[in-house]
Amino acid sequence: MEVGRDSSVESPISLLTRRRFFGWLGWGSLALAIGGIAQGIPYYLKPQLTYEPTTTFTVGRPSDYQVGEMRPIEAKRVFIFRTPVGFQALSMTCTHLGCSYKPFGPPSQEYPIVHARCPCHGSVFARDGRVLGGPAPRPLPFYKLELTPDGRLQVDNAKVVPSTYYLTPDGKEIEGPIPDGSDIKFS
Repeated sequence: MEVGRDSSVESPISLLTRRRFFGWLGWGSLALAIGGIAQGIPYYLKPQLTYEPTTTFTVGRPSDYQVGEMRPIEAKRVFIFRTPVGFQALSMTCTHLGCSYKPFGPPSQEYPIVHARCPCHGSVFARDGRVLGGPAPRPLPFYKLELTPDGRLQVDNAKVVPSTYYLTPDGKEIEGPIPDGSDIKFS
C-alpha cells in the first residue's frame, strides 16, 4: 500500500484537461479573429463616400462691380475687390482661429495704411493680406478667380494665388501691383 494514497477513494475523471482547455481557448480565439476580419470585409469592398462641399462659387458679373469697390460675400467668407487693374478675391477668414474679420477701413493713427481688424482676438491685416499685428500666424490667402462660360465671376477657394494675381473683366489672368489699399473707395 502506498503512503498518502487512499485506494478506497476513486479519483474523479477530469473531463477538462489542461491540454483540452488550451485547445478550446486557441480555437475560440481563432474563431473570434476570423469573425472580426469577416465583419470588416464588406466595409473594405464598399467604399465610404464622403461628399465634400464644392470649392467654387459665383459672385456675380464683372459689370456688377464698380472700380474701387470692396464687396464682402459673407455667406462664402470672401472679399471681392474691383481695382483699376482687375478683380481679386481675398479670404474673409482670420488665419488665427477662423473668425470673420471686419471690412477693410481707411488708415488710422495706429495703422497708417488700409487695414482690417479681426474682432475675436485683434489680428490686423493689410490690404495685401500681410499680418500687421495680433496673433494671426499667416497672411490672408487670395483665391483664384475665373469667368464662367456665361460670363460670371467664379471664385475657387481651394486654389490660393499670390497677392499680385488679378482677373481682368474680360477673363484674362494677369500679374499686377501688390495691393496697398489705394484701390478702395471709402464712403
